[in-house]
Amino acid sequence: MLRARYRHILRFREIGEILTKHGLGQLVDFLQRGEAHVFNRKKGDGKTVLSLAQRFRMALEELGPTFVKLGQLLSTRPDLLPPELILELERLQDRVQPLPFQQVKAVLEAELGVDYLEVFAYLEEEALGAASIGQVHRGKLSTGEEVVVKIQRPGIERVIGTDLEILFDAARLVQSRTKWGAFYRVVDMAEEFANSIKEEVDYTIEGRNADRFAGYFSGDPTVRFPKVFWEFSSPRVLTLEYVAGIKINNFTALKEQGHNLSNVAKNTANAIFRQIYIHGFFHADPHPGNLAVLEGESIFFMDFGQVGRLDEELRAKLVSLVLAVVRQDTRAIVEILLEVGKAHETVNKNKLHKDINRLMVKYYDLPLRQLKLGDVMREMLQMAFVYQIRVPAEITLLAKTLVTLEGLVKQLDPAVSIVDLAEPFGKVLLREKFSPHRLKRFFINNGYDLVALLLRLPRRLDNLVSQIERGQLKVQLEHQKYHQFVDKITQASNRLAVSIIVAAIIMGTSMLALKTEKSILWRFPIAEIGFIAAVIMGFWLLISILRSGRQ
Repeated sequence: MLRARYRHILRFREIGEILTKHGLGQLVDFLQRGEAHVFNRKKGDGKTVLSLAQRFRMALEELGPTFVKLGQLLSTRPDLLPPELILELERLQDRVQPLPFQQVKAVLEAELGVDYLEVFAYLEEEALGAASIGQVHRGKLSTGEEVVVKIQRPGIERVIGTDLEILFDAARLVQSRTKWGAFYRVVDMAEEFANSIKEEVDYTIEGRNADRFAGYFSGDPTVRFPKVFWEFSSPRVLTLEYVAGIKINNFTALKEQGHNLSNVAKNTANAIFRQIYIHGFFHADPHPGNLAVLEGESIFFMDFGQVGRLDEELRAKLVSLVLAVVRQDTRAIVEILLEVGKAHETVNKNKLHKDINRLMVKYYDLPLRQLKLGDVMREMLQMAFVYQIRVPAEITLLAKTLVTLEGLVKQLDPAVSIVDLAEPFGKVLLREKFSPHRLKRFFINNGYDLVALLLRLPRRLDNLVSQIERGQLKVQLEHQKYHQFVDKITQASNRLAVSIIVAAIIMGTSMLALKTEKSILWRFPIAEIGFIAAVIMGFWLLISILRSGRQ
């Protein structure tokens, strides 16, 4: 316990020094007041002038893997952060120096329980790529299969665990002390992030994701996923089939090998849309480094640490949103946005409707095939940020995936419209929503509850009528902020009473002073004292009103 506390103190100090070094005090302004313009402010170091967003990104890179992953997650949340910060976070680099091969060998042998040469005929010492959590090496199993092996950095779980505990402390502080944190429930967001990074650290989860995708696309010649060698895998080592292909953004090599770039674009988009609309389980990081092209324009997917999940309701809402944009139906767009997200109590729905309407002018009379789904969703999420509408993380991850997909398809073949490709999947989803099978399942799932309710209804109605006849029916009303209302009424009544008393004293003492030269009680100056008392009470009343802010 003491050792963990000591680690926390050391890490807290390191984090504080890095944040101070990059001058990130302005972040407090954003957290307290939600003022997005602070990210545009510049700060010079004598040589360069950097915005707060740039300094925040640099600080995250310096803080290490946990904070880099946090920044990458935040880069998918335009509903939480302003566009200038999102753009900067998208530039986060997760590249580090690869581990020495001796450390790689030690991790392999500790996880597999045998000398690595008993498993691998050879393993290249030079890493294909290295990131903050792990690195990848190419090799060959002793049984002859070519593989790529993902090896986790030693001690990374402890580092991430300490950082997550610190992040939870910070999240609780931000949520309890700032309006921004309270509304967006940053403790829940920290929990979501913790689950996400823990999944990335456990390579068995990534392996199961690969197997799940392979099962969904079994028999489809246009898509390919690597085989997982489970007997040579563990939470810290993942051994996957190596498949030779051409990187999807190596357009020159693709053309030289005779590949049709239009078919490549269509196969990629179809694979992603099938994942989204049909299975509700999609590869959430389809950048060119994770995609390769095989013979016959088959698309090979790699790296399954980041995936998105959509339930049936969210998939249906997505289709409805796209249809509403196509129809220029602003009312439907606003309704869907508010249904999907959690709006602030004070959101101005009329103003939101007008702003969405202005946004739709951009797509007025635009042919369907020219509509960019990713851009539409991102602009909707930016609108959600402006109006403080909390949107599920799955939707923001989907928007990022679509933006990445659109950019890639445009590079492969600008004539290919992803809306055209998405339309058949959307129609399938709509047909399934009202299909006899779906309706039958709905009535079966809800029929038992409905029958039970109908059976209980006569008895409950009889009890209600009996209570009314006996005069025993009670209605309980709950007033929101009732006590505050009563306090304000009491306060106003007291002030009115004091005002009347003050006026009576002034009038009474004035009449007494006019009718008598001296006081009738032992020549005591009653009129003067009454007048002074009235002045003091009136002054107290004035101070009370000013303090309450009521003139």
